[in-house]
Amino acid sequence: MLKKNIKIFSIFSFFLSLFFTFSIGEIFYNSIDGTDFYRYFRYIDYFNGTIESPSREQGLFYFWFISLFIEFSEQFYIADKWEYIYSSAIQFANFIFYLIGLLGLFLFMKIKKVNSTQIFLALTLLNLFPPVFGGRLIMKPEMLAFALFPWVLIGIENYFKSKNIMSLLIITPLLAVIATSKGTVFVLTGSAIAFIYIKKIKTIKISDLVISVSIFLVMSYLLYQENLTINGVSMLSHPELESYLFRAPLSFIYTLSFAEIFTNPFRNVHASSLFGITVIDLFGDYFNRYWDHERSLFVSNRRQVITFLDYPRRNLSAILSILFFIFTFMKQKSYTFSTYTKVYLIGVFILLLTSLGVFGLHFNPNKGDTVKTHYYFFLLAFSFVFIIINFLRRSKANTQIITTVLAFLMFTFIVGFPKNYDDNFKYELSEKIPTTLSCRVTSSYFETITDIDIECLTKELATCGTYEVFNEPIQHQDGYLIFQPDEFFQSTNLQDSDGNSVTVSGYAECLHYLSGGYTKIQSNIVDDRTPQINRIFLFLILASFFFLIFRNKSFIINR
Repeated sequence: MLKKNIKIFSIFSFFLSLFFTFSIGEIFYNSIDGTDFYRYFRYIDYFNGTIESPSREQGLFYFWFISLFIEFSEQFYIADKWEYIYSSAIQFANFIFYLIGLLGLFLFMKIKKVNSTQIFLALTLLNLFPPVFGGRLIMKPEMLAFALFPWVLIGIENYFKSKNIMSLLIITPLLAVIATSKGTVFVLTGSAIAFIYIKKIKTIKISDLVISVSIFLVMSYLLYQENLTINGVSMLSHPELESYLFRAPLSFIYTLSFAEIFTNPFRNVHASSLFGITVIDLFGDYFNRYWDHERSLFVSNRRQVITFLDYPRRNLSAILSILFFIFTFMKQKSYTFSTYTKVYLIGVFILLLTSLGVFGLHFNPNKGDTVKTHYYFFLLAFSFVFIIINFLRRSKANTQIITTVLAFLMFTFIVGFPKNYDDNFKYELSEKIPTTLSCRVTSSYFETITDIDIECLTKELATCGTYEVFNEPIQHQDGYLIFQPDEFFQSTNLQDSDGNSVTVSGYAECLHYLSGGYTKIQSNIVDDRTPQINRIFLFLILASFFFLIFRNKSFIINR
């Protein structure tokens, strides 16, 4: 009975934490404030026809995918709320990538014979893992690596089990997209794979390796050429600002002010310390880019429930980071997955080499942000779930439940809860919540605590507005409606899927045509700028997923 109850609890907590983290991300964070947003928004401007080239070095696949969601959000567009609407579109696109990554992790752990209850509990805690939550909030291609990395490992696992070259060939599209997305992402992914399988690499058949690598190179070249043609800039070209044309001193490795980690845990204070930055940034927001961003609603109106510490949220984050390091190296009696728990150290090591100038000058001595944990958060996620699995396998059911509840409480506290809901904060929430995808579920709760009516944004509201008094249509004797214009209504052009267009001049007329399948005509209609080769790879990736799921279906059914 207890075993059944803990399984139900694990599944319930997984879906609850999944929805909870998505909804609070939408409501309390504006993705427009994310790191390098306006630098990367040039890709969105390109796909919507505003500019002729992104002129950026990153791959197109991730940003093209994001642009599809932004394009869809245009039918809910309200000019003075564009930031909120685009933010929800970005976070929902990231959420799709996140779900793909979760499914890959689930299947990978199944292959490693982890039972479903432990998997769902581990993924519940992953939903609440701050680096992963932060990665879901901003528009950066590391999220693409999170989605694809577990599937690559599944294919490699299948190969070592069967020595069937098809298992390697099926993951070449995934690796090609990763390789052409961003230089650091490719280096980190390749290094992590080598680290995990270093002892097995020698067992790969030379012919299988040559064929797989050749196909991978051809695919990467095709993607690279399309990216280069559209971007006008090679991904191998990464011009740095003058402030980053430095290398970190060797003291960056060992400099540590342990006391200041707790007494002064703020941005730039620890710029000369790899360990200091990593400890504060791992479970926290050292660089103020997520929940501690000045415009974030996470940082607003925090209630101080712990008074004996000056910086309780950052102090708790540092303690959790230290525990994470301890569990990384803790010796286990069995089921250790020790290699997997250490994968994230590859990210730390590669970024350390980058800081030291091994790959050129990319270090700002005043910030030290070359070693941001975001750059390797997908490796942190992989290590984290196996650290949790190790813990769960040594824990009783009651301990697992208590740990999950505590993780939920600590996560919500770190990102800024509980809140003081004063009038200004209530107003800000009432402005943001209607534009979120989760509004229909969350609005009733926030209406209760804010005493403000929240009307969720719909296509009708965005296109036609909302009016209580308007001219009703006249019923003609032949059965059709004669619509009356409204003086207050701005004429709007609508179009159906067949290309038929109509100009509506009244509120009732607008609602009528929308209900008939018409949508607002976008003002900047441009030629289709879909990157065709990247689109082909989307279908190749989907085919890879289906193949890997089918190939490993026995693991999904069992246990």
